[in-house]
Amino acid sequence: MVTRRPGGRSERVRARILEAALDQLLAAGLTGLSVRDVAAAAGVAETTVYRRWPTPTDLAAAALAEFARSENPIPDTGTFEGDLRALLGQIVDMVSRPEVERLLRAAAALDSSLQGAVEARAVFWQGRFAGGARIVERAIERGEVPPDTGPAGVIEFLVAPAYLRLLLLDLPLDDALLEASVGNTLAAYAVGRQNP
Repeated sequence: MVTRRPGGRSERVRARILEAALDQLLAAGLTGLSVRDVAAAAGVAETTVYRRWPTPTDLAAAALAEFARSENPIPDTGTFEGDLRALLGQIVDMVSRPEVERLLRAAAALDSSLQGAVEARAVFWQGRFAGGARIVERAIERGEVPPDTGPAGVIEFLVAPAYLRLLLLDLPLDDALLEASVGNTLAAYAVGRQNP
């Protein structure tokens, strides 16, 4: 039986393919994603790409998930408020890049009738918010939020205004938005800060 080393050749090939796919997505959006061009840029055969990702949408979903993981390190400032501010600041800085905004718009606009589109969108957004759960878990451990607080709800509450402004309202993602979003999240969830 052959055992594969973590980070071996297979992982390097995977990483090259996803990097090439992400480069295409950032440059041209989902409609510009070509398996042939991704394979050429990664230095592999098209069959290598199709073996792992049977459709371009599957490939896009994998590249988006990898992007979400790599671009969203989990902050650990020592306080709930500091972590919320750092997380939202990271998100605002990232989505303010024009190529990332294009990518987000493509993910949000995936046609649900396309094979794999719903899964691609779900994988992307779940990846974007997954790290936030640890922020809330640490806040519960420190007694900063009630023990029954649902992490997903907190992170959705925090980031929704930024994504709403970016994707629907075309309003600025400025410091006032960041402060209001953090303040409102603290008022809704932090122990001793909830509105009556």
